[in-house]
Amino acid sequence: MTSQNVRDLAGGLPPSPEARVLQTDIRFVEFFGLPGVGKTTTCSLLANGLRRCGPLVGDVRMSPGTRTFIGRQIHRIGIVAPRVKDREFRSLLMRIARFAIESGQSSIVDVVRVIWNMSVLVAYVQSERARKNTITIMDQGLLQGFWSIFFKSKHRATSEKWFDILCAIGVDDMLFVHLRAETGMARDRLLKRSDRSSRMQRASADRDLDLWSTADRTCRELAADLEREMGTENHVGVLASVDVERLASPEDVAERALEAVLLGCLERHRRYDSVDR
Repeated sequence: MTSQNVRDLAGGLPPSPEARVLQTDIRFVEFFGLPGVGKTTTCSLLANGLRRCGPLVGDVRMSPGTRTFIGRQIHRIGIVAPRVKDREFRSLLMRIARFAIESGQSSIVDVVRVIWNMSVLVAYVQSERARKNTITIMDQGLLQGFWSIFFKSKHRATSEKWFDILCAIGVDDMLFVHLRAETGMARDRLLKRSDRSSRMQRASADRDLDLWSTADRTCRELAADLEREMGTENHVGVLASVDVERLASPEDVAERALEAVLLGCLERHRRYDSVDR
């Protein structure tokens, strides 16, 4: 997308005398998709693209970067601990825990891991909401957290519905970007990385294809569920999709993501405007 396209899209948003986060109260842009699809790289490049939009946005922040395991856990505890005294936060944790347990994870370790990861994400979103005139870009957000639960789940039927939990956390100020890619491309990219941070990199050869098939199916089902549920509600966030081809450069993908974000904000504004009238 050219800079002229960006200006054209930006011009469709409502005027404001001062910087306002994407002019439509979008506070979070969250990526989800297969491991290796390029979420972290696109996240960083999108942040730079949004900063170039000038008065469209206030402060553009990114979710915390990579740390050592111990450093990451200390940082997470610092995010979660202040929220534990909040009744709403504790209620959300109970619902997430019930959902994770009933979903039938592979082991107790997996149950603890997904509950802890989700509790950190909820606490982080709540703390970021307290900031004024800020948009936060997340490469590993709530949807990716739910994907992790579904990826290892044995049961889809649970007393807690994932979308109900998502709505309870709050999605009015969120824009979700689904990075869609062919499974083989995501797999090849991930296996070239040396950090070994994903369970998909540690899979044995005889389980590799089955795991990737499950990962892809889970991602598609999650996106389809989200699109269907969001279509039945008013003002529950915005969903955008970006296709990632094998030969596309990170810059190309980021430009498409920027276009999708701005188009999503236009859609959001039009939806609110039609309701107000």
